[in-house]
Amino acid sequence: MLSINSYCARCEFVISMLTEEEKEKYRKQTTASHPGLAELSIEKLRIMRPDLFGILGFVQKILVKINFFGDQIASLRRHLLLGDTRAAIVVSTSPLLIAAYTDELDCVAMLKFPERVLTQFNLEVKQRLVTINLYSKETDEGTDLTFGTRNKGNWTSFCPLIGDFLTDDEEQINLRKSQIREGEWERTWKLAQEYLKEKPNLFRDGLPFWCNFDAKIVEEDE
Repeated sequence: MLSINSYCARCEFVISMLTEEEKEKYRKQTTASHPGLAELSIEKLRIMRPDLFGILGFVQKILVKINFFGDQIASLRRHLLLGDTRAAIVVSTSPLLIAAYTDELDCVAMLKFPERVLTQFNLEVKQRLVTINLYSKETDEGTDLTFGTRNKGNWTSFCPLIGDFLTDDEEQINLRKSQIREGEWERTWKLAQEYLKEKPNLFRDGLPFWCNFDAKIVEEDE
């Protein structure tokens, strides 16, 4: 799966950071592809990834400047701006599990989040969220993914970010929720239930960047 450098390189490859004028132009030209077009909230990122701030964050900034590895925050900005927005649904609150759907692979990634996320966002089962996805062609498909019958065959894995947790742009997030067809919400829930039956303790870390990696088996007491 992706390293920090390869994830950042992917975001760089998608597009360099856009000015407000360029972003508006992009918005008008790409309405059919459902881009996120969402701004990263630094305050929400502090909740999700406190290690990117404070002393650890300072050290990482130094490493970025000497090109030791890529800039995660800049890459997250690009990801939210240009990633593909699809349905995501809360399937459990204890632990907090969210199924993120992709129509490209016709499957869900099961994301597990720490308790602080549940407390911050006051979530409930079946609550609808938005996942913002970037796709990749790895040598092997994501080991935690079970491709559906509607798989388009273009990719082998994807990186899902839950947009609700990373942006204050509620208008854009709510717009995308309203545009997602009811059938996609229903399929996301159906695939999530099938996933939990087949892989009851196999979850991805849902936090930004770490959700790149294939799921690992989580013991019940974790």
